[in-house]
Amino acid sequence: MPQTKTIKIFLGSSITELHYERLHLADYLMNSVRPIFENDGIRIEVIKCEDIHSGNIGELPQDTIDELLRNCDVSVFMFKAKAGKDTVHEFDVARETQKTKRHEIYVYCFDVPEAEKKAELVDFQNRLIEERFYWYSCKDITDLESQFVLGLLKYERQLLGMHPATDIEQESILEKDGDALFEKYEQNEQAHEQTQAPLQNEIHQRIDELLQQTKTVMENEDDTIAERIFKVIELYKKAERWAKATAYNKKKYSDLLFNYARFLLDYGLYKDAESIYLRQIPLAEELYGMEDEKTATSYNDIGEVYRKQGDYSKALEYYQKAMEIDEKVLGKEHSGTATDYNNIGAVYDAQGDYVKALEYYQKALAILEKVLGTEHLDIASSYINIGRVYDNQGDHARALEYCQKALAILEKVLGTEYPDIVTSYNNIGLLYDEQGNYGKALEDFQKTMEINGKVLGKENIPTLLLTITILLECIMTKATKARLWNTIKRPWSTIKRLWR
Repeated sequence: MPQTKTIKIFLGSSITELHYERLHLADYLMNSVRPIFENDGIRIEVIKCEDIHSGNIGELPQDTIDELLRNCDVSVFMFKAKAGKDTVHEFDVARETQKTKRHEIYVYCFDVPEAEKKAELVDFQNRLIEERFYWYSCKDITDLESQFVLGLLKYERQLLGMHPATDIEQESILEKDGDALFEKYEQNEQAHEQTQAPLQNEIHQRIDELLQQTKTVMENEDDTIAERIFKVIELYKKAERWAKATAYNKKKYSDLLFNYARFLLDYGLYKDAESIYLRQIPLAEELYGMEDEKTATSYNDIGEVYRKQGDYSKALEYYQKAMEIDEKVLGKEHSGTATDYNNIGAVYDAQGDYVKALEYYQKALAILEKVLGTEHLDIASSYINIGRVYDNQGDHARALEYCQKALAILEKVLGTEYPDIVTSYNNIGLLYDEQGNYGKALEDFQKTMEINGKVLGKENIPTLLLTITILLECIMTKATKARLWNTIKRPWSTIKRLWR
């Protein structure tokens, strides 16, 4: 197994003024960007002031925060209307750190009217200009995210020992040819329709070729996963711009937007996916009507986008629209309708409405058992969903029953050494623990440890240590537990020494 490289990112800003933006950026990096970079063997860790000023440990002294910053590889500083002295101090620490090690610094200033800027921010920006340090302007947090990820992409490529000039910055001959045609089309915009028609047709051909290219870029293993993703996004952006300006076929344009949005959704770029779906859905409604499977699919997708972002009311609205269409078009005993029921159940589950969640999960399960039989991974997922709801309701016996049913399917379909099997044994162990059946809990945690050791390897200390901790908790007195948890709160360096 190749050694994983790590990029530690420090997020600095006014704690109060940019609270939302900082949390949003941290969430975006951990939930959307991190999985992409992990495919290239890069782990991303984020340190933000919410972690530093935790309720458990109180406010850390500034010199401790400074040390955390020095141990990071990248610092991101955000400013809006003011520049607090602590944030400016942390920027200075980052600059000083650059003298002894590689440390990337990104400074972003949100666009606000000059009259709203506090004097200390104006002074800080003027100082950066004098020092010839480049700071970036950004319209909003989405703009900041896009700019920063491109910078992070270059850092990743260098960390992997690859040439800093990336293919994402280099247009293919196909794109350059299309750019020239499109520029010519725009210059002749007032020309007679018959004159423009041949040029328009050529551009449409280039659009089709760009869309074909989006399907092959992800297969190019010479580039990192992250590079491939952002290259595909650039291709879609260009194709969409050309299509919008040149009277591209409406159905093909709807498909273009749908595939673009689905790509963004698949890779966790939810905010971007939302904006594309909101343009594609009215077009789908116009082309296919309000009772068509294609329209339902778009409703389902944007419902997922909203659910992933925690906007449950909008998620429920679109999931229910999709369900109503599918019940009419596909019928009430179709796997597509079961997906709708499961999605609605997931929203109620996230909202804590367990009665409603159980109702929809069980409706989905009843259909899937008829359509797929009793030994399918989708059935196992349904059992897990239902088991979780029963557990949340405090019915641990019923929860255990469904988790065991899921485990039986997973072992039959996947075998006994698979990450999902680890999770199932761990869940069952926790349920036995909640019931006070420590002997059974120990058996399942021991199985979890055995499989973890085979699947993850003993070098995965955090995962194995967590398993050991839970296992030991089952057999310890309260006093011993307290000592254990005090140990677990120590820095990872101490824990690693204990492990050895």
